[in-house]
Amino acid sequence: MTAQHDLDQQLTAFLLDGPTRLPDTSFDAVRDRTDQTRQRVVIGPWRVPTVTKLVPIGLGAAAVIAVLFLGSRFIGSPTSNVGGPASQPPASAAPSEAPASAVPASAAPLPVSPPPLTEGFTSTQHGISLSYPEGWTARAATEPWTDRPGEPQFLHPGYDVLKDPLHDGELFLWITSRPIGVSTPEDWVAARMAGWGCTTTEPIAVDGATGLIGATGCHELATVTTAGRGYEIGLYTGSTGEGLADPSYDRAWFEEVLATARLHPEDAVDVAPSAAP
Repeated sequence: MTAQHDLDQQLTAFLLDGPTRLPDTSFDAVRDRTDQTRQRVVIGPWRVPTVTKLVPIGLGAAAVIAVLFLGSRFIGSPTSNVGGPASQPPASAAPSEAPASAVPASAAPLPVSPPPLTEGFTSTQHGISLSYPEGWTARAATEPWTDRPGEPQFLHPGYDVLKDPLHDGELFLWITSRPIGVSTPEDWVAARMAGWGCTTTEPIAVDGATGLIGATGCHELATVTTAGRGYEIGLYTGSTGEGLADPSYDRAWFEEVLATARLHPEDAVDVAPSAAP
């Protein structure tokens, strides 16, 4: 028991010879570090085994040495992040914006407007000139206007035809004229409109000449007279069961064409060319 007692006294004296109090800066650093360190939770119950006096003394010495070591590290590293927030990983790049939504392939196309009235036509047979759409073609009349029952305007040699080559025979303007004879201008215009089945009409003026234009229930047709000569100008659009083949060519568009017309009846030819011998 004497040897054991002497050893205890020697260890106690050794520990008492060292420092018994940490410097304030080391103590504060260790406390801050301890507060930020996640503590392990131990759930009881538990038992402490019986140990000799040497074990507690040794553990106490080890604790003091550990405190001194940690304190020296905090004091000697002024640039360390003691007590500060934990380093954060670099912020991830912001997600790229979602690409603009694609235009649905099934989107309906925009309506197509008729070509501009940039072409000019002068009829040497009927004494009239007007503008017609870009890209259309002209077929001039080759003889005076005579009645040919059953023959359409598109094929009649006495009609000037301005046509859309992409819709041959289905979209065209036609022009013709003749002397009104003994009829009054009003009677001649009314008879021509009735002959086309246009029972509903409205007044119209073309280059100062007065006449009628078809209204509801009648295809685009205008008849006017001037200086004893009667003119007919029409628009054919190839009607279908659902209406006009191309609704862009409507009454308003037809009136735009009529606004470009110029009448010069003195230049019309009413005699058919003589047949070649």
